[in-house]
Amino acid sequence: MAQNPRFPLWKFLGVFLLTLLVFYLFYYSSIYEDHLMKPYLTGLARISSVVLNMFGYDTDVAGDAVFNSEFRVHIRGGCDGLEGIALFVAGIIAFPYADWKHKLKGLIAGLLVLGIVNIARIVILFIAGIHFPKLFEFLHLHGGVVLYTLFAIFLWIYWVRSLNEPGN
Repeated sequence: MAQNPRFPLWKFLGVFLLTLLVFYLFYYSSIYEDHLMKPYLTGLARISSVVLNMFGYDTDVAGDAVFNSEFRVHIRGGCDGLEGIALFVAGIIAFPYADWKHKLKGLIAGLLVLGIVNIARIVILFIAGIHFPKLFEFLHLHGGVVLYTLFAIFLWIYWVRSLNEPGN
């Protein structure tokens, strides 16, 4: 009996949406909001401050805020990069044509890349806030989130395409 050729698409969509549902249930749960969000946001702020200090911005951190004498930026829920990461993770988990070895390799590499890009996004926002305040508002409210999300999607597409390379 022939398998329905659309089944992998429906399976992908079902697992993808279920994974995102689980992410959002966790993301808006009291477990995350009460116990994990603050350490995560503080960690992002600290790492961003270290990078900014390497470029001579002499920043400090207080909770989720990175600041110096010229500017202050708070890293809040929704601006933390987790939604882009969730899209990437859901895409890999749901992809029906890869085994778990390739999925795990993709998850590790992708999470590392997305983490670095997320820190770069925060650093760029801070620098824009000092040197280009009007650009900061655009990047903060529109460009940064959209570009980061698109980057996560393109990274997933890159991972899918890499499955056809020799040795994979």
